Amino acid sequence: MTDAPPRRIGLPWYIREDYSRIREMIVDPHNLAPSYDAWLAAAENNENVGRQAGLQIIRVTVEPDAFAAWCREQGLEPDSAARTRYVADIAGRNAE
Repeated sequence: MTDAPPRRIGLPWYIREDYSRIREMIVDPHNLAPSYDAWLAAAENNENVGRQAGLQIIRVTVEPDAFAAWCREQGLEPDSAARTRYVADIAGRNAE
């Protein structure tokens, strides 16, 4: 048995009021559920599965203005790959 800390995984998290704005600003809205409620059900399931697998799940709120600014700074289009990198970046900073 090992005493290694659990692997940390950032999970993109959206608030209801921002969800439609996020979907409008990204170039691949088909990669997000069409409604906040559908997204939330899937996200909570993914979070539970990850925790059951022994992962430390970190919710990272994707705020539209902050995400857009980050994408500009990184020279990235606001898409699913950028969201993944953004969440990893923020989760990594919060781990320090």
